[in-house]
Amino acid sequence: MEAQFPTEQATEPCPVRHWARLAPERIAIHGNEPLSYRQLDARLNALCRQLESAGLSTGDRLAAVVRGAQADVLIAWACVRSGIVFCPLNPAFPLPKQAELATQLAVAAFWSGGEIPDGPWQPLRLDIEAERAARDEPLALDPERLCNMILTSGSSGTPKAVVHRLANHLASARGSATLIPLDEACGWLLSLPLFHVGGYAILFRVFLAGASLVLDDRSQPLKARLESQPVTHLSLVPTQLWRLLAQGFDPANTRLRELLLGGAAIPEPLVSRLEGLGLIPKVSYGLSEMGSQVCTGQPTGAGVVGKPLPGRELCIRQGEICVRGATLFAGYFKAGQLERPLDEEGWFHTRDKGHFTENGELVVEGRLDNLFISGGENIQPETIEQRLVDHPAVAQALVVPIPSDEWGQRPAAFIDWHGEPVSHAELTAWIRSALPGFMVPDRWLPWPDLGGSLKPSRTRLATLATSA
Repeated sequence: MEAQFPTEQATEPCPVRHWARLAPERIAIHGNEPLSYRQLDARLNALCRQLESAGLSTGDRLAAVVRGAQADVLIAWACVRSGIVFCPLNPAFPLPKQAELATQLAVAAFWSGGEIPDGPWQPLRLDIEAERAARDEPLALDPERLCNMILTSGSSGTPKAVVHRLANHLASARGSATLIPLDEACGWLLSLPLFHVGGYAILFRVFLAGASLVLDDRSQPLKARLESQPVTHLSLVPTQLWRLLAQGFDPANTRLRELLLGGAAIPEPLVSRLEGLGLIPKVSYGLSEMGSQVCTGQPTGAGVVGKPLPGRELCIRQGEICVRGATLFAGYFKAGQLERPLDEEGWFHTRDKGHFTENGELVVEGRLDNLFISGGENIQPETIEQRLVDHPAVAQALVVPIPSDEWGQRPAAFIDWHGEPVSHAELTAWIRSALPGFMVPDRWLPWPDLGGSLKPSRTRLATLATSA
């Protein structure tokens, strides 16, 4: 593996320019039209000049409707180079919602491959394919400047604009590489969208290492892509992996080295099956406010997510996971100001419940906001969900509270089957063999249509369960 950049310096070399000088013909982006690091550098030069000609300068905010196409990646990294604050928006949002969010972020300009909503911003039309050769010299970046505003919905569902400095993402990528190494022979699939911090973080991991970013071409099945494309690193949620295995996925037919699982309770049968195929997955705990990954490790037990990566600190305060470190965000953007809600010791309180194992690994028990009381007993829904997905017939489960005249609230469970369903009596016995009887759901419901979303809304499902 080639050396990573040093971390203690006033400026940072742009990694794309670095590799364009050192290995110009190495593929930087795999897609319908592969781009070498030299070509990527030239296109970024042209884009940065266009942004400058449009009157944008360091610190200005640019709304960009992106998912993970080549143009989206180029816009994102041109902002990194130009010092423009990248404000990605979900293309699923209708135009009025895009306009509402752009207004919230007080953007100076708006870019989209489709229609641009009307507003007090400059609509940008950019030539993504233009190239401009650069001088053969390093390009310095200021790690302390603001880099992006990524919208995230908290438990209230109200979008918050999470702001990071460039230094946060660089520290996040370097810490990640200590446990999930990358080199020039690696390709990381951009399977998460750029409007999500998990997708945006992949750019930094890949370009720092001089590896390849593999674009997510959804016109063909993931199994076929893994068997034909140079994907060595992959991030999935358990449901996606169940689907892959059902299609006959075998890691031996791919170049896969690292599989990172997250986003839901990790089923023990899923891990066992994958290990039987010779691939040991990793699990991760992360949050937008910490630039993605915080802990990573092997799935050794329910909720176990490994130890903190370099650049991250964790502690447990009254059962709540608190975080700080080099990856900690600059704050929330609100009414033109940055708000950084930290305690007097600089800790960010995550509202996640957890504890450490004897060997220092973090166990995530669930969201404190999800806990409810039934007949005087505290019920953490994620505890029931983990037990359910450990049953061989259950692909995914989600537990929500429903009103009860006798107990105040009782659990109801939505079940997505893996293969043939089993009786509710069998699931009841399965839960009772490991958990108290009051954790057995009163109501069993079929998995709802999520409209393509991989992350269900607990609030919406609680309403659905109550009316069922």
